Amino acid sequence: MGGSRQRLINVAVIFVVCTPRAAQALNVLVVNRGTSPVDILQPRGWIDAGKTWWKKFSGPLELVTPTLRTHVADGDSYQVVMIDPSGATSEHDPNALQLAISTAAHGCSTHHNAPSSAWEKCVAEKTLDGLPQKFVRRAFKHLWSDHGYWNLCEAKAATSSVRSRALRTGSVIEVLRESPLVAAARGFVSHRECEQLMIRAGMDSLTRAHIGSGGGGTSTSEARETLTTNMFINWDVVDVLSNTSARMFDFASELLGENVPYEGQEPVNFLHYLPGFEYKPHEDGSASSRGKRVATTLVYCHAADRGGATVFPIGTSEELKFVPRAGDILFFQYAPHPYKALHAACPVSAGNKSTLTQWHRLGVSSDKPWDLFEDWGRFHNPHASSRWPGPRYGMPPEEPTRVEI
Repeated sequence: MGGSRQRLINVAVIFVVCTPRAAQALNVLVVNRGTSPVDILQPRGWIDAGKTWWKKFSGPLELVTPTLRTHVADGDSYQVVMIDPSGATSEHDPNALQLAISTAAHGCSTHHNAPSSAWEKCVAEKTLDGLPQKFVRRAFKHLWSDHGYWNLCEAKAATSSVRSRALRTGSVIEVLRESPLVAAARGFVSHRECEQLMIRAGMDSLTRAHIGSGGGGTSTSEARETLTTNMFINWDVVDVLSNTSARMFDFASELLGENVPYEGQEPVNFLHYLPGFEYKPHEDGSASSRGKRVATTLVYCHAADRGGATVFPIGTSEELKFVPRAGDILFFQYAPHPYKALHAACPVSAGNKSTLTQWHRLGVSSDKPWDLFEDWGRFHNPHASSRWPGPRYGMPPEEPTRVEI
């Protein structure tokens, strides 16, 4: 007993801290590949050499091992701590674990079409050089939802277009689905325009995206992992942001068959995805009435080196996958079947992805802005009274344009 106390005094402690605000149990797996047993001080336990320890709990994890201090973010669910033969430690948060499982799954490619027990066993054996099958099975289900979603994001080829046509706005679209319409145009914005837009977004000041958490509060979530900012458009000035936005609205107008107003719309939502970041399946709107969202456009300024596809996971017979390139634009309409507009941003496996999202509403204006049609509270727009002086879709310019210097 005294020797045990002496050992506890002489070595450092590892802390994996789950913030109190998370208020959820955390699945922690500790893999001891070292040559000596490891004490678990909180919650109390013991890991023999060559063994694993897995527990679901809330609160800090303290191990007697070389110094490591890590913080589990609010909303995290799985954490793997590994101790190698030298005693060094490494940690794998949910993003790292999700990508490690996916890499392993690619190594079990002969089992792509059927998530059999043999496939699960193969994935477990290849994830981080071997983890317990039951742990990997549960983590896969939580992090990837199901085999079909992983397969769509990671294994299936991009959806081929059903037809293409030229628009009067100058773009050539590839139609991926006729109804509700999903269409894309390659090279919608130039590399230079994207560089300027990224500067306008302020890459150093982006914040982690939040979702509503009840009672008017918000929190980060594994369901929406991205860095973001809102870009409010000054329509009085013709610059790279207003010009790109006007082109997005004109693009949507032609595809919707109805003029989409410029003023009174939601700000451009800029999103930046790091490796492991994703946006789980969700719907943007229902097109239920005038003033509500009817369609979405996404402009991709950065495309991931691997992963990061935009998918519509609505069943194997109708699912879609769009693999963007830098400068592309994707449009999708909600009516007449909003549930078919369910979509997701697949995890970025390598590189980064940056998008500009514009939600399109009909019936809004400077006098009746978009937030009057929602119960989300009022949103301050510093350029609410500005008005676009340039040409609009199907209309001549009202006055000479003023270009910002």
